[in-house]
Amino acid sequence: MASSSSSTAPTQSPPNPEGPFFSDFGITDSGEFYAKNNPFQRSGPVGATERIAMAKNDKVIYVRVDMPGVPKECLYLTTFPDNVVFCGGLAPMVCEGDRGRLYGASYGLRSYKLRKPQVNISNGVATVKMKVSKQKSKAGTRCSNSPSWDEELKKDELSFYLVTHPSETEGPKETYGAKKVKEGFYVWVDMPGATKEKVSVGVEDGFVVFSGETLNESNHEGSGRTYKGRFGPFDVTKIGEIKTDVRNGVLRMLIPEKADE
Repeated sequence: MASSSSSTAPTQSPPNPEGPFFSDFGITDSGEFYAKNNPFQRSGPVGATERIAMAKNDKVIYVRVDMPGVPKECLYLTTFPDNVVFCGGLAPMVCEGDRGRLYGASYGLRSYKLRKPQVNISNGVATVKMKVSKQKSKAGTRCSNSPSWDEELKKDELSFYLVTHPSETEGPKETYGAKKVKEGFYVWVDMPGATKEKVSVGVEDGFVVFSGETLNESNHEGSGRTYKGRFGPFDVTKIGEIKTDVRNGVLRMLIPEKADE
């Protein structure tokens, strides 16, 4: 099988002879996904996990962890000896067709003494804030005991070009999906950081088109993220008004099918 470095990433999911499929992925000029963890991302920081920065004056290390679907009440933080912090979250099922997800990872410091770790989550993006005190050595400040930054490639045809979330321990590994339900099609797309005010959904040329944008998830980031994609095709005369829900960094859509007259 050819590697992603020597071939072009697909611009759509495999066509479904029995129904609609996803397309209009974010592909760069080099023919690869802009963000290998989310094919619909077009700009901004990539990767589901990222050590952001160490502020020069306040001696704080920040780690961004995308946890789409996780509300504040389902986020938790535990500290252990030897400068180790464990951060986890539960994304519950919210409607028919949904699948819950579970996240968890540990982060540690080699060269600084850790004190007063904190975690916050907003729109599916968790920020672990680790204050440090006196430097213990000159070995560096990178996080240790963390999930692998070189996430493993999945093996099916499309996802060979994508990477899975290193901190997700249960639930669907894809950042998007669709399911045929009684009313029509239930569709979900991860957009970590996006709010309902910054997400739009419409119908163009028989396709359901969706897009979203985020603000900076941290004062240490240079820009937010943008997402765009589509799902279809449909006979627009046979679908009803699309119902949308944007919650905790996940866009959910119910595309109803009209009953035959």
